[in-house]
Amino acid sequence: MGGGRCETSYFKGEISCTGNICKAIIACLNHAISYVEDDDEPLGGRIEIDYAKCTGCGTCAKECCGMAIIME
Repeated sequence: MGGGRCETSYFKGEISCTGNICKAIIACLNHAISYVEDDDEPLGGRIEIDYAKCTGCGTCAKECCGMAIIME
């Protein structure tokens, strides 16, 4: 899947979740995924994808326990 473009199925790159359960953050070797605390989010924060760092390898989509990251 390398070289693809990554998108998410929720808020154009912002996924509501808790950072301590997101396997995609740890799995991303390019550090393109980060957790941002936000009290306005239902679960207290969200996951953001830095598209400048994303290579489209698909590892995050495979590891996302919520299946919220899709590759196109």
